[in-house]
Amino acid sequence: MIPNVDKRLQSHFPWAFFWVALSLLVIGLINLHSATYNLVQGGISPLLISQVIWILFGVVLATALLVIDYRLFTQFSYPLYIFSVILLLMVLLFGKSIAGNRNWLALGPFTIQPSEFAKITFVLVMARHLSHHPAPGGYSFKELLVPLGLLLPPLGLILLGKDMGSSLFFILLFTSMVLFAGIKRKTLLIILVMGLLGGGIGYRFVLSDHQKLRITTFLHPEEDPKGSGYHLLHSKIAVGSGRFFGKGYLRGMHNKLKYLPERHTDFIFPVLAEEWGFLGCVVVISLYLAFLSLALQIAAKARDRFGVLLCFGMAALFFCQIVINLGGVLGLIPLTGVTLPFLSYGGSSMVSILIGASFIFNVGMRRFIF
Repeated sequence: MIPNVDKRLQSHFPWAFFWVALSLLVIGLINLHSATYNLVQGGISPLLISQVIWILFGVVLATALLVIDYRLFTQFSYPLYIFSVILLLMVLLFGKSIAGNRNWLALGPFTIQPSEFAKITFVLVMARHLSHHPAPGGYSFKELLVPLGLLLPPLGLILLGKDMGSSLFFILLFTSMVLFAGIKRKTLLIILVMGLLGGGIGYRFVLSDHQKLRITTFLHPEEDPKGSGYHLLHSKIAVGSGRFFGKGYLRGMHNKLKYLPERHTDFIFPVLAEEWGFLGCVVVISLYLAFLSLALQIAAKARDRFGVLLCFGMAALFFCQIVINLGGVLGLIPLTGVTLPFLSYGGSSMVSILIGASFIFNVGMRRFIF
């Protein structure tokens, strides 16, 4: 019986989704090599080697998760969620600050960003609750008190650490999953009012001067081209200088001469745009659209409510991360310090991305199980 199940798992493996994800990983490594390449010294940078190691670790972990039926995670979702909240609390108490944000935790020789893994566990616990407590007529505000209670601990801890980019994710994930599950109009109105009031209060009392400056810079980056507007202006210059076909691989001088800041993490997309041009950007964005479309197709074919919500939540996580990063570096929304999935350098980010993709694979492989 076990060999038969193994064969069915293999036959239902979402290969199209796999090839799209693999293509993005390969493009990410090729682009990261250019972003970290030193024209004088040459060779392969330690950052690229580190990224490969993190990818291998993430692939091993993601493969191990595929062995476990995703429905078993309904039992583990709350323990994993509680563990992630504890890690966020440890960050607040013992973590280190980078660029004014306290969002990193040192564990021996490794430094991790627990908020990246908290996003995954939040999707898991939201999928579990919404699947176990369906509301055919739409959720009322009272019925959403538990989901709101699940949102507040990670959101509050991350806000206290001044990591506005990560906190935005939890709000968007909560909103996306609740809207997908269905809510009553009155409830939607209440949430909108709460969101507007929360946004106003957050801007007035929570945001630091540095974070408020990001919003001002987004509106008028030209007012301080050598200071607060430097990042955004040079990002736009790099993107525009690529034109249609780009300057060629390893020939992006805006990148190589280090005018482009944080070019291996937050601003990895302008590196791609400068060297591969509009054509290369279209290819990558098309792959992202294919990735999201295939994830939603897998969600639509899932045999149970938990699988549907789990896939949708992970797809929403990827969508938000892609839109927020691209919108920031292109000057469409304020910069938030969010990485670009599969392309940006970052151990915690890459591992969490591979875990999120693994859950989508997991649901797709088991869609034949009733």
